[in-house]
Amino acid sequence: MRQITDPVIAGLLEAAPDATVCVDSGGRIVLVNAQAEELFGYPREELAGQPVEILVPDTAKAGHCGLRAGYGADPRRRPMGAGPQLSGRRRDGSTFPAEISLAAFDTGQDILVSATIRDAAQQRQTLDDLRRTNQNLQQLGYSIAHDLRTPLRSLAGFSAALIEDYAHVLGKDGRNYAQRIEAASRHIGQVLDDLMDLSRVARVEISLRPVNLGAEAATIAADLQRQDPARSVYFTIQPQACVLADRALIGEALRHLLGNAWKFTTGRDSAAIEFGMTPAANARVCCYVRDNGAGFDPAYVGKLFTPFQRLHTTHEFAGIGIGIACVHEIVDRHNGRAWAEGTVGVGATFFFTLQAAAPAA
Repeated sequence: MRQITDPVIAGLLEAAPDATVCVDSGGRIVLVNAQAEELFGYPREELAGQPVEILVPDTAKAGHCGLRAGYGADPRRRPMGAGPQLSGRRRDGSTFPAEISLAAFDTGQDILVSATIRDAAQQRQTLDDLRRTNQNLQQLGYSIAHDLRTPLRSLAGFSAALIEDYAHVLGKDGRNYAQRIEAASRHIGQVLDDLMDLSRVARVEISLRPVNLGAEAATIAADLQRQDPARSVYFTIQPQACVLADRALIGEALRHLLGNAWKFTTGRDSAAIEFGMTPAANARVCCYVRDNGAGFDPAYVGKLFTPFQRLHTTHEFAGIGIGIACVHEIVDRHNGRAWAEGTVGVGATFFFTLQAAAPAA
Protein backbone atom coordinates (compact mmCIF):
# COMPACT_ATOMS: atom_id res chain seq x y z
CA MET A 1 0.00 0.00 0.00
CA ARG A 2 1.27 3.50 -0.90
CA GLN A 3 1.38 6.10 1.85
CA ILE A 4 0.93 9.87 1.68
CA THR A 5 4.18 11.27 3.01
CA ASP A 6 3.63 14.93 2.15
CA PRO A 7 2.60 16.54 5.46
CA VAL A 8 1.00 19.51 3.69
CA ILE A 9 -1.38 17.31 1.68
CA ALA A 10 -2.15 15.15 4.70
CA GLY A 11 -2.79 18.25 6.82
CA LEU A 12 -5.12 19.82 4.25
CA LEU A 13 -7.18 16.65 3.97
CA GLU A 14 -7.42 16.36 7.74
CA ALA A 15 -8.59 19.97 8.03
CA ALA A 16 -11.25 19.58 5.32
CA PRO A 17 -14.79 20.14 6.65
CA ASP A 18 -16.23 17.15 4.75
CA ALA A 19 -15.43 13.48 4.84
CA THR A 20 -12.45 12.78 2.55
CA VAL A 21 -11.19 9.42 1.32
CA CYS A 22 -8.02 9.08 -0.79
CA VAL A 23 -7.41 6.03 -2.97
CA ASP A 24 -4.47 4.98 -5.10
CA SER A 25 -4.49 3.91 -8.73
CA GLY A 26 -5.49 0.40 -7.64
CA GLY A 27 -8.58 1.66 -5.87
CA ARG A 28 -7.23 1.00 -2.37
CA ILE A 29 -7.70 3.44 0.49
CA VAL A 30 -4.51 5.19 1.56
CA LEU A 31 -5.93 7.91 3.79
CA VAL A 32 -9.15 9.03 5.43
CA ASN A 33 -9.73 12.06 7.62
CA ALA A 34 -11.53 12.29 10.95
CA GLN A 35 -14.77 13.37 9.24
CA ALA A 36 -14.73 10.18 7.14
CA GLU A 37 -14.22 8.09 10.28
CA GLU A 38 -17.27 9.73 11.81
CA LEU A 39 -19.41 9.44 8.67
CA PHE A 40 -18.67 5.78 7.91
CA GLY A 41 -18.07 4.52 11.46
CA TYR A 42 -14.68 2.94 10.67
CA PRO A 43 -11.41 3.72 12.44
CA ARG A 44 -8.84 4.77 9.85
CA GLU A 45 -6.57 1.85 10.73
CA GLU A 46 -9.29 -0.57 9.66
CA LEU A 47 -9.81 1.19 6.32
CA ALA A 48 -6.13 1.50 5.38
CA GLY A 49 -5.34 -0.73 2.43
CA GLN A 50 -8.96 -1.79 1.87
CA PRO A 51 -10.59 -1.48 -1.55
CA VAL A 52 -12.77 1.63 -1.70
CA GLU A 53 -15.77 -0.63 -2.41
CA ILE A 54 -15.90 -1.36 1.31
CA LEU A 55 -17.69 1.99 1.58
CA VAL A 56 -20.17 1.13 -1.18
CA PRO A 57 -23.47 -0.76 -0.63
CA ASP A 58 -23.39 -4.42 -1.65
CA THR A 59 -25.92 -3.83 -4.41
CA ALA A 60 -23.68 -1.21 -6.02
CA LYS A 61 -20.25 -2.77 -5.58
CA ALA A 62 -20.14 -4.55 -8.92
CA GLY A 63 -21.19 -1.44 -10.80
CA HIS A 64 -18.71 0.70 -8.89
CA CYS A 65 -15.83 -1.66 -9.72
CA GLY A 66 -16.82 -1.61 -13.39
CA LEU A 67 -17.07 2.18 -13.40
CA ARG A 68 -13.63 2.50 -11.84
CA ALA A 69 -12.12 -0.04 -14.22
CA GLY A 70 -13.64 1.79 -17.17
CA TYR A 71 -11.44 4.80 -16.50
CA GLY A 72 -8.31 2.65 -16.64
CA ALA A 73 -5.31 2.63 -14.39
CA ASP A 74 -4.69 6.34 -14.61
CA PRO A 75 -7.03 8.00 -12.09
CA ARG A 76 -6.57 11.35 -13.85
CA ARG A 77 -8.96 10.04 -16.50
CA ARG A 78 -11.74 9.97 -13.94
CA PRO A 79 -14.23 12.85 -14.10
CA MET A 80 -13.38 15.75 -11.81
CA GLY A 81 -15.75 17.98 -9.90
CA ALA A 82 -19.17 17.13 -8.55
CA GLY A 83 -20.28 13.64 -9.37
CA PRO A 84 -23.71 12.01 -9.32
CA GLN A 85 -25.60 11.34 -6.13
CA LEU A 86 -24.64 7.78 -5.12
CA SER A 87 -24.89 5.82 -1.88
CA GLY A 88 -22.48 5.17 0.95
CA ARG A 89 -22.28 2.21 3.32
CA ARG A 90 -21.42 2.55 6.99
CA ARG A 91 -19.61 -0.02 9.13
CA ASP A 92 -22.91 -1.16 10.65
CA GLY A 93 -24.32 -1.89 7.18
CA SER A 94 -26.65 1.11 7.02
CA THR A 95 -26.61 3.19 3.84
CA PHE A 96 -27.13 6.86 3.05
CA PRO A 97 -27.49 8.97 -0.11
CA ALA A 98 -24.12 10.54 -0.83
CA GLU A 99 -22.95 13.52 -2.87
CA ILE A 100 -19.42 12.86 -4.07
CA SER A 101 -16.82 15.16 -5.62
CA LEU A 102 -13.56 13.83 -7.09
CA ALA A 103 -10.17 15.42 -7.57
CA ALA A 104 -6.73 14.03 -8.50
CA PHE A 105 -3.35 15.21 -7.20
CA ASP A 106 0.26 14.14 -7.56
CA THR A 107 2.09 13.21 -4.35
CA GLY A 108 5.42 12.64 -6.11
CA GLN A 109 5.02 8.89 -5.59
CA ASP A 110 1.68 8.32 -7.18
CA ILE A 111 -1.35 10.14 -8.56
CA LEU A 112 -4.13 9.73 -6.04
CA VAL A 113 -7.82 10.43 -6.22
CA SER A 114 -9.48 12.30 -3.36
CA ALA A 115 -13.22 11.76 -2.88
CA THR A 116 -15.15 14.31 -0.84
CA ILE A 117 -18.35 12.78 0.51
CA ARG A 118 -21.41 14.39 2.03
CA ASP A 119 -24.49 12.77 3.53
CA ALA A 120 -27.20 14.21 1.28
CA ALA A 121 -29.98 13.19 3.68
CA GLN A 122 -28.30 15.03 6.54
CA GLN A 123 -27.84 18.10 4.35
CA ARG A 124 -31.53 18.07 3.44
CA GLN A 125 -32.45 17.72 7.10
CA THR A 126 -30.17 20.60 8.03
CA LEU A 127 -31.70 22.79 5.33
CA ASP A 128 -35.21 21.87 6.48
CA ASP A 129 -34.28 22.73 10.08
CA LEU A 130 -32.83 26.08 8.99
CA ARG A 131 -35.92 26.81 6.92
CA ARG A 132 -38.22 26.07 9.86
CA THR A 133 -36.10 28.16 12.19
CA ASN A 134 -36.15 31.06 9.74
CA GLN A 135 -39.93 30.80 9.38
CA ASN A 136 -40.35 30.77 13.16
CA LEU A 137 -38.13 33.84 13.51
CA GLN A 138 -40.09 35.65 10.82
CA GLN A 139 -43.36 34.80 12.53
CA LEU A 140 -41.97 35.93 15.89
CA GLY A 141 -40.78 39.23 14.41
CA TYR A 142 -44.17 39.79 12.79
CA SER A 143 -46.01 39.07 16.05
CA ILE A 144 -43.78 41.38 18.10
CA ALA A 145 -44.10 44.19 15.56
CA HIS A 146 -47.89 43.73 15.42
CA ASP A 147 -48.29 43.72 19.22
CA LEU A 148 -46.14 46.84 19.71
CA ARG A 149 -47.94 49.00 17.18
CA THR A 150 -51.04 49.66 19.31
CA PRO A 151 -49.27 50.98 22.44
CA LEU A 152 -46.94 53.07 20.29
CA ARG A 153 -49.87 54.67 18.50
CA SER A 154 -51.47 55.37 21.86
CA LEU A 155 -48.24 56.97 23.06
CA ALA A 156 -48.06 59.19 19.97
CA GLY A 157 -51.75 60.09 20.26
CA PHE A 158 -51.62 60.99 23.94
CA SER A 159 -48.47 63.05 23.35
CA ALA A 160 -50.26 65.02 20.63
CA ALA A 161 -53.30 65.49 22.90
CA LEU A 162 -51.05 66.64 25.73
CA ILE A 163 -49.53 69.31 23.50
CA GLU A 164 -52.91 70.44 22.20
CA ASP A 165 -54.84 70.54 25.50
CA TYR A 166 -52.16 71.42 28.05
CA ALA A 167 -49.66 73.51 26.09
CA HIS A 168 -50.14 76.46 28.48
CA VAL A 169 -49.35 74.26 31.46
CA LEU A 170 -46.37 72.41 29.96
CA GLY A 171 -44.42 75.49 29.03
CA LYS A 172 -41.82 75.64 26.29
CA ASP A 173 -39.62 72.80 27.59
CA GLY A 174 -42.59 70.56 28.34
CA ARG A 175 -44.03 71.05 24.86
CA ASN A 176 -40.64 70.26 23.36
CA TYR A 177 -40.39 67.01 25.34
CA ALA A 178 -43.91 65.97 24.36
CA GLN A 179 -43.19 66.70 20.70
CA ARG A 180 -40.07 64.53 20.87
CA ILE A 181 -42.06 61.67 22.43
CA GLU A 182 -44.67 61.95 19.68
CA ALA A 183 -42.05 62.03 16.88
CA ALA A 184 -40.10 59.10 18.32
CA SER A 185 -43.29 57.05 18.73
CA ARG A 186 -44.35 57.67 15.16
CA HIS A 187 -40.86 56.79 13.89
CA ILE A 188 -40.80 53.47 15.77
CA GLY A 189 -44.32 52.78 14.52
CA GLN A 190 -43.10 53.28 10.94
CA VAL A 191 -40.18 50.93 11.59
CA LEU A 192 -42.58 48.27 12.90
CA ASP A 193 -44.89 48.70 9.91
CA ASP A 194 -41.95 48.25 7.56
CA LEU A 195 -40.75 45.18 9.47
CA MET A 196 -44.20 43.66 9.07
CA ASP A 197 -44.09 44.40 5.33
CA LEU A 198 -40.69 42.71 5.03
CA SER A 199 -41.94 39.70 6.99
CA ARG A 200 -45.05 39.49 4.83
CA VAL A 201 -42.97 39.55 1.65
CA ALA A 202 -40.90 36.64 2.95
CA ARG A 203 -43.96 34.54 3.86
CA VAL A 204 -46.61 35.27 1.25
CA GLU A 205 -47.38 32.52 -1.26
CA ILE A 206 -46.17 33.24 -4.80
CA SER A 207 -48.39 32.83 -7.86
CA LEU A 208 -46.41 33.08 -11.11
CA ARG A 209 -47.96 34.42 -14.29
CA PRO A 210 -46.92 36.67 -17.20
CA VAL A 211 -46.63 40.32 -16.12
CA ASN A 212 -45.83 43.31 -18.33
CA LEU A 213 -43.52 45.36 -16.12
CA GLY A 214 -43.55 48.16 -18.67
CA ALA A 215 -47.25 48.76 -18.07
CA GLU A 216 -46.75 48.46 -14.30
CA ALA A 217 -43.91 50.99 -14.40
CA ALA A 218 -46.00 53.45 -16.45
CA THR A 219 -48.82 53.28 -13.90
CA ILE A 220 -46.43 53.84 -10.99
CA ALA A 221 -44.78 56.79 -12.80
CA ALA A 222 -48.18 58.41 -13.37
CA ASP A 223 -49.04 57.95 -9.67
CA LEU A 224 -45.77 59.57 -8.60
CA GLN A 225 -46.32 62.58 -10.85
CA ARG A 226 -49.93 62.93 -9.70
CA GLN A 227 -48.84 62.94 -6.02
CA ASP A 228 -46.25 65.66 -6.63
CA PRO A 229 -47.39 67.67 -9.69
CA ALA A 230 -44.94 70.49 -8.96
CA ARG A 231 -42.00 68.31 -9.90
CA SER A 232 -40.85 67.81 -13.48
CA VAL A 233 -39.30 64.37 -14.05
CA TYR A 234 -38.69 62.83 -17.46
CA PHE A 235 -39.60 59.12 -17.54
CA THR A 236 -38.35 56.66 -20.17
CA ILE A 237 -40.21 53.35 -19.91
CA GLN A 238 -39.89 50.30 -22.12
CA PRO A 239 -43.51 49.52 -23.04
CA GLN A 240 -43.17 45.74 -23.48
CA ALA A 241 -41.17 44.14 -20.66
CA CYS A 242 -42.80 40.81 -19.95
CA VAL A 243 -41.67 38.51 -17.13
CA LEU A 244 -43.02 35.49 -15.29
CA ALA A 245 -43.64 36.69 -11.75
CA ASP A 246 -46.10 37.25 -8.93
CA ARG A 247 -47.83 40.43 -10.04
CA ALA A 248 -48.46 41.84 -6.56
CA LEU A 249 -44.95 41.18 -5.27
CA ILE A 250 -43.04 42.30 -8.34
CA GLY A 251 -45.27 45.37 -8.57
CA GLU A 252 -44.31 46.20 -4.98
CA ALA A 253 -40.62 45.83 -5.85
CA LEU A 254 -41.05 48.14 -8.83
CA ARG A 255 -42.84 50.72 -6.67
CA HIS A 256 -39.94 50.69 -4.22
CA LEU A 257 -37.37 51.14 -6.98
CA LEU A 258 -39.21 53.87 -8.89
CA GLY A 259 -40.17 55.61 -5.65
CA ASN A 260 -36.53 55.46 -4.60
CA ALA A 261 -35.44 57.01 -7.92
CA TRP A 262 -38.12 59.71 -7.56
CA LYS A 263 -36.93 60.56 -4.04
CA PHE A 264 -33.22 60.70 -4.86
CA THR A 265 -33.72 62.94 -7.90
CA THR A 266 -35.38 65.61 -5.73
CA GLY A 267 -33.83 68.98 -6.44
CA ARG A 268 -32.14 67.73 -9.58
CA ASP A 269 -32.51 69.89 -12.68
CA SER A 270 -33.67 67.82 -15.66
CA ALA A 271 -34.39 64.82 -13.42
CA ALA A 272 -34.68 61.59 -15.42
CA ILE A 273 -35.78 58.06 -14.52
CA GLU A 274 -35.57 55.10 -16.86
CA PHE A 275 -37.00 51.58 -16.72
CA GLY A 276 -35.93 48.93 -19.22
CA MET A 277 -35.11 45.30 -19.79
CA THR A 278 -32.42 43.37 -21.65
CA PRO A 279 -32.10 39.64 -22.44
CA ALA A 280 -30.01 37.53 -20.07
CA ALA A 281 -28.80 33.93 -20.03
CA ASN A 282 -30.91 30.84 -19.38
CA ALA A 283 -34.27 32.22 -20.58
CA ARG A 284 -34.08 35.12 -18.13
CA VAL A 285 -34.15 38.89 -18.50
CA CYS A 286 -32.33 41.67 -16.67
CA CYS A 287 -34.56 44.58 -15.66
CA TYR A 288 -33.22 47.90 -14.44
CA VAL A 289 -34.29 51.23 -12.95
CA ARG A 290 -31.84 54.06 -13.60
CA ASP A 291 -31.86 57.65 -12.36
CA ASN A 292 -29.57 60.70 -12.49
CA GLY A 293 -30.04 61.61 -8.84
CA ALA A 294 -27.82 61.68 -5.78
CA GLY A 295 -26.22 58.29 -6.44
CA PHE A 296 -24.07 56.56 -3.83
CA ASP A 297 -20.49 55.59 -3.07
CA PRO A 298 -19.92 52.18 -4.71
CA ALA A 299 -17.67 51.21 -1.79
CA TYR A 300 -20.85 50.85 0.32
CA VAL A 301 -23.01 49.04 -2.21
CA GLY A 302 -23.18 45.98 0.08
CA LYS A 303 -25.24 47.94 2.59
CA LEU A 304 -28.00 48.85 0.16
CA PHE A 305 -29.95 45.60 0.40
CA THR A 306 -29.60 45.25 4.19
CA PRO A 307 -32.63 46.37 6.26
CA PHE A 308 -32.22 49.76 7.96
CA GLN A 309 -28.86 50.47 6.31
CA ARG A 310 -28.85 53.95 4.78
CA LEU A 311 -26.19 55.71 2.71
CA HIS A 312 -27.75 59.16 3.21
CA THR A 313 -28.90 60.95 6.35
CA THR A 314 -32.58 61.48 7.12
CA HIS A 315 -31.97 65.23 6.80
CA GLU A 316 -30.99 64.68 3.16
CA PHE A 317 -33.68 62.14 2.22
CA ALA A 318 -36.55 60.68 4.22
CA GLY A 319 -36.94 56.96 4.86
CA ILE A 320 -35.60 54.24 7.15
CA GLY A 321 -33.91 51.91 4.64
CA ILE A 322 -36.35 49.03 4.25
CA GLY A 323 -37.62 49.42 0.66
CA ILE A 324 -34.52 48.12 -1.13
CA ALA A 325 -34.32 45.22 1.34
CA CYS A 326 -37.88 44.30 0.29
CA VAL A 327 -36.81 44.43 -3.36
CA HIS A 328 -33.95 42.02 -2.64
CA GLU A 329 -36.30 39.63 -0.78
CA ILE A 330 -38.90 39.71 -3.58
CA VAL A 331 -36.33 39.07 -6.32
CA ASP A 332 -34.74 36.30 -4.26
CA ARG A 333 -38.12 34.62 -3.86
CA HIS A 334 -38.37 34.62 -7.66
CA ASN A 335 -34.95 32.86 -7.82
CA GLY A 336 -33.47 36.02 -9.31
CA ARG A 337 -30.55 38.25 -8.43
CA ALA A 338 -30.53 41.95 -7.49
CA TRP A 339 -27.58 44.35 -7.49
CA ALA A 340 -26.82 48.03 -7.91
CA GLU A 341 -24.31 50.43 -9.41
CA GLY A 342 -23.91 54.08 -8.59
CA THR A 343 -21.72 57.17 -8.49
CA VAL A 344 -22.06 60.02 -6.02
CA GLY A 345 -23.74 63.00 -7.67
CA VAL A 346 -24.27 61.15 -10.97
CA GLY A 347 -27.03 58.64 -10.24
CA ALA A 348 -27.79 54.99 -9.54
CA THR A 349 -28.99 51.93 -11.41
CA PHE A 350 -30.71 48.97 -9.76
CA PHE A 351 -30.74 45.67 -11.65
CA PHE A 352 -32.71 42.48 -11.07
CA THR A 353 -33.17 39.26 -13.04
CA LEU A 354 -36.40 37.38 -13.60
CA GLN A 355 -37.68 34.61 -15.80
CA ALA A 356 -38.71 35.84 -19.25
CA ALA A 357 -42.26 35.54 -20.53
CA ALA A 358 -43.79 35.96 -23.96
CA PRO A 359 -45.74 39.21 -24.51
CA ALA A 360 -49.50 38.80 -24.15
CA ALA A 361 -51.51 38.77 -27.34
